[in-house]
Amino acid sequence: MGVKSGIIAALAGAALLGSATASAERMDEIRDGGSLKIAVYNDFTPYSCVGLERDLTGVDVELANALGEKLGVNVDLFGFSAGDSMGSDLQRRMDEQRDDSWSDDYFPDRAPDLMMHVPIDPVFAARNPEYEITAGYFHESMAVLYDRERLGELPAVINTPDPFIGERLGVEMYTLSYVFLTNGFDGRLRETTVNHTSVVEAVESLLDGKVSAVMGPRGELHSALATFPEISGSYGMSGLDDLFRTDRVRSAWDVGVAMQIGNPGLQEAVEQAMADLIEDGTVAEIFAQYGIAWTGARGDVSGNGAMPAGDGPAGVARQGLERSRVCRATVPAGLY
Repeated sequence: MGVKSGIIAALAGAALLGSATASAERMDEIRDGGSLKIAVYNDFTPYSCVGLERDLTGVDVELANALGEKLGVNVDLFGFSAGDSMGSDLQRRMDEQRDDSWSDDYFPDRAPDLMMHVPIDPVFAARNPEYEITAGYFHESMAVLYDRERLGELPAVINTPDPFIGERLGVEMYTLSYVFLTNGFDGRLRETTVNHTSVVEAVESLLDGKVSAVMGPRGELHSALATFPEISGSYGMSGLDDLFRTDRVRSAWDVGVAMQIGNPGLQEAVEQAMADLIEDGTVAEIFAQYGIAWTGARGDVSGNGAMPAGDGPAGVARQGLERSRVCRATVPAGLY
């Protein structure tokens, strides 16, 4: 996801939401003829991005629209690119709150009501009490996609770098995986780490035999593999749990939505709508359309809480994404 890991950029995105003091109960206004404004990234394959037809596409885009349909309201999508750091985005949000203004070049009319794909993290939530982060709809975790012919059958959960010593490892530059591979494990994996501009590009290198494995968030790996209509060879996927965890960094996290505090009607409506979409299978089906075998949020009793096997290679839910679901910035040359 650009120059940062998905979790760091997602945390930054929560700071784009408006303050509660800037409006009355938003759900009443929305139902009275307004629209639900939802912010999504425009460079976060496969969750939200600019598609081949230059419109917004992705899991979170479809889920945002499904939320609006379930609520019976219009949805106004707001696509944006994350800033250089979470700190700079937070500072911008604080400046706007002090000015008590929702209208500027960045937000032409008003700040978004919801932000999709925000990690449900207690530390971040405690530092930002002006936001509600709720309605968990996915459990993400760090994983490795690997070539079974080169590395053999690896355990379902890997807690040591030993299987990868001396092997070329693909990674998206400047992400959480990049930081761990180049700075962790006493540097034993640094020399064999191969940088790529995206997870999709890294998976393409794996399929071409240029690397033995690719590390990244499981959902991104699933969707990247599903981008290719035909795959030869045998590929497995394992969780990285303790291998990608420190006192300050998590190897797995729930994903939900962020909203401004002070609007209990909006919060209750969104939480119920998301629960209904999970219960009726809509959320799992949306993820499956992007090749991702959905895993429910661990903090949500309706989630399945386990990594599913799926039907395709390494557990992907499908092969060959529809053209409308492919991100323009990461599509491999010659495909679609």
